[in-house]
Amino acid sequence: MKRAHHTFQPAHQSSDRESSDRAIDTNRLDAMLGQLETEHLALIELAKAHKDALAHASVQELNEITMKTSEVLMRIAQIEDARRTMITQDHGSLASLDELMEHFNTNDRDRIGQRRTRLRELIVRVKDEQDAVRQASENLADHMRGLIKQVGASLSHAGTYSHRGAVAPSQSQVVSSLDLVQ
Repeated sequence: MKRAHHTFQPAHQSSDRESSDRAIDTNRLDAMLGQLETEHLALIELAKAHKDALAHASVQELNEITMKTSEVLMRIAQIEDARRTMITQDHGSLASLDELMEHFNTNDRDRIGQRRTRLRELIVRVKDEQDAVRQASENLADHMRGLIKQVGASLSHAGTYSHRGAVAPSQSQVVSSLDLVQ
């Protein structure tokens, strides 16, 4: 079923201005919001994969996920730019979606309102997943720092290494031996 083409023209504008302002195609706006939903769902899946890759410390997977995430973020930015361009009025101001929806007909308001609600929910989920990725990354970094300290301490039988694993200047002479006789 094909939807009728609806456009929005702010009611407060004079007829002289109407011809110079761009009309908003609500079907196109709805499609853009749908694309944003799809991309945010992809970000959620990538964040889950990122946590999984951190859990088994797969550098290759982490690199791939980072590249894919960058690609999704670029697509989101492109969609957002197109959306902003579409709704920017000639005098340079950018109307919010809430402001625009006040002027849509009931069907468009409901349809786009549902998209907006789903998109806002997805944005919150993305933020939560990214917070979890950040926490997992910090935990892995803390774990690695702990391992480095342990290795440094075990190698520092003569006090050569500091508690951070770096070579520290020593006042004592280090004498070690290795038995080569079998």
